[in-house]
Amino acid sequence: MIKKIFVTTFNYSLFERYANKLIDSYLTTDQNLQLYCYVEDEVALYPKNKNIVYLNLYTQQPLCFKFVERNKDKSKINSKVSYLLDSVRFSYKVFAQSDARKYSQQFFYIDADTEFLKKIPNDWFNKCLPNDTLLSIYDRIGYYTEAGFVGFNNLLLNKKRDRLLDIFFTQYTNYYIYDLIYSLPAFTDCHALDATRSRFNFLKNYTEEHSNYKEKILGNWSKKQDLDVMDHDEFINKYIKHKKGNK
Repeated sequence: MIKKIFVTTFNYSLFERYANKLIDSYLTTDQNLQLYCYVEDEVALYPKNKNIVYLNLYTQQPLCFKFVERNKDKSKINSKVSYLLDSVRFSYKVFAQSDARKYSQQFFYIDADTEFLKKIPNDWFNKCLPNDTLLSIYDRIGYYTEAGFVGFNNLLLNKKRDRLLDIFFTQYTNYYIYDLIYSLPAFTDCHALDATRSRFNFLKNYTEEHSNYKEKILGNWSKKQDLDVMDHDEFINKYIKHKKGNK
């Protein structure tokens, strides 16, 4: 199992629109971590590189395909009201993150509309995601989390000596496997992630199964700022630019 990797997900349409810039900037800045790309189509469509691994998301995570097929018509209708109600659009991220547990001890998810600005030094990742921390995340109190960058620690154990991230992703993916995503205020990965975090933050003091749960909140978001919390964080904005599809 590799120690640390980057993880992202897109399809060929998004690759042509903006994910190609993620790939180009990753190669140009010569990043140390391998990049695992989960795609919804043929991996042969994408440019090959020894440091980039392409995986078909539906093959790796059949339950993702089942969720998409089951909900694609509903999502198409809901998306006309708001992109926040497009459950299918955001489901790919959750299943890609869940699958990445098979390949690395720690992984850092980045949205496909991200560009690398310069090489990230190795010690940065240790500061970002300490060994005693399950998640490093850009929280926005009173709003939903910025999930364009999330660090996940696959090694942290609870008091029962079980991998805490396995338990976390059981809850996280259940929002999609059982269509529980529609019970939340909006249907994005951010809302599913926040609901899972809320459960763990409450139960960590009461059950051994959820024990040792710890987050590191990145940045210092204020409601006086715009929502692009990563843009305001000097810890990350010198290395990564999250374009959020509109910049």
